[in-house]
Amino acid sequence: MANPLPKPNLPGQVPLPVAKPVSKAIPTPLFQAKPGISSPGQLPRPPLNNQAPLPPVSPMAGKPGAQVPPQATKPGVAASAKPPVFAKAKNSPLKFLPIILGVLVLLAVLFFAATRFLGGGSNQSISVSQGEGASSEQVVVDPSKQVVLTYWGLWESNAVVEGVLEEFGQQNPGVIVEYKKHSHTEYRERLQSAIAAGNGPDVFRFHASWTPMIRAELESMPASVMSAAEFKRSYYPVATDQLISGNRILGVPLMYDGLALYYNKKAFDAANIDVPRSWSQLKTAANKLTIRSDEKIERAGVALGTAANVEHFSDVLALLMLQNGADLNSPSSKEAQQALRFYTDFYIKSKVWDEDMPSSTVAFASDKVAMMFAPSWRAHEVQAINPDLDFDIVPIPKLTESHVAWASFWAEGVSSQSKNKDLAWKLIDYLSSAEVLKKMYSAQSQTRAFGEIYPRVDMADELIDSKFVSSYLEDAPMAAGGYMNSYTHDNGINDRMISYYEDAVNAVATGTDLEIAMDIVASGSAQVLRQYGVSSSR
Repeated sequence: MANPLPKPNLPGQVPLPVAKPVSKAIPTPLFQAKPGISSPGQLPRPPLNNQAPLPPVSPMAGKPGAQVPPQATKPGVAASAKPPVFAKAKNSPLKFLPIILGVLVLLAVLFFAATRFLGGGSNQSISVSQGEGASSEQVVVDPSKQVVLTYWGLWESNAVVEGVLEEFGQQNPGVIVEYKKHSHTEYRERLQSAIAAGNGPDVFRFHASWTPMIRAELESMPASVMSAAEFKRSYYPVATDQLISGNRILGVPLMYDGLALYYNKKAFDAANIDVPRSWSQLKTAANKLTIRSDEKIERAGVALGTAANVEHFSDVLALLMLQNGADLNSPSSKEAQQALRFYTDFYIKSKVWDEDMPSSTVAFASDKVAMMFAPSWRAHEVQAINPDLDFDIVPIPKLTESHVAWASFWAEGVSSQSKNKDLAWKLIDYLSSAEVLKKMYSAQSQTRAFGEIYPRVDMADELIDSKFVSSYLEDAPMAAGGYMNSYTHDNGINDRMISYYEDAVNAVATGTDLEIAMDIVASGSAQVLRQYGVSSSR
């Protein structure tokens, strides 16, 4: 219990002068296309640093006990021996007025203290921001009883998030947010196990494509925070596709990422060629940019065609399939086969890349390949390996005018077992506001070239001139998703689907018929999708 309020000075024998009221301020086609369309696997992360709990906000802060000023005398003037003038009116009924007023003040203070510490009037109302179709629900927190929200993150350090989390605590007295940055290793399994055991987090980060796997652990967002219609207006279509089930919002993205084309500016200038905007242009450019010596590749044209050393091969293959009109959940079609053939031909026929090259990111940073496809976070790795490399990033090539891009991003959700669900959604609502996203981006940019790309449609113009970022935002409105996202480390729907495609790429490279390879993929992926409750048209 907090310390009791200090008692006011009681009136003495000499009556107190009547004080004037004081007003208080209130604080205030290359492959017969049809028209149509990783997570931050992140660099190796530093050891976990547990976020120290934020200091509790005292319920007494800013509310000192009322003090009655003592009788004032002028300095250097002796007290007169004469009785006060009003003492002559000793027979007046007003002579007891000071005492009566003092008693009333004392009773008022005692009543306030009693109601304060015995529960009456101690609750502080925290209003949840009202979205379209919102109710008048409020989250009520007793500042004298701390509420601790646990928040599991993956990629951001405590130093990045502590500022905005402290501000949330200041805005919501009695609420403390404990943030813990987790390792990506077996994170999905660890998260589900903790929630099942009743000791999981209130708020946690998850990959948007995990929704089928962790649906039971995800609490729906209350309509008082945001309606489905408002969500669809605020975020890119791919977020609606992956995070809304029916009209149930299961997560909110605090970032966006996808796939774009990295190119070596020096290599392009030397070859005197333009940056490709279509797949046919890319294939031509890759041939011109490849440098060979005795049939050995010294510098590859583009990192495409294999699985083992093209780090985001599954994302690129999914993109090609979507652009060619294939169904990712039913990959035995001719369109899917054609996409696989087009991809592997960069290694089999064009020979602009091979299995002897290092991993695509290292190869690009080391000037051993002129082009690669990757999400935005790979730029930090490239710059760390070779700070002097002159490179840029452009949107992915088009197959037809009916353009489709690829997205892979993370979101925040609330545990279905949380005991503080309303406050947890209050926290996500706060974190997803434009003001807080800007603060997070600024904090992230202190330790790297740029922060996480804004997920909100209304914030796209904020980064329109940002190097390395604008290309992803240009493609974001046309981006689609699926279950072939590299580097989600989920040991589940993505990793298992990718393993089938890896086998198919390797099989075709060694002469296996396309139809046979993709039939095996279709059969295996159908089993994976059924296990996680995803419908397949196969």
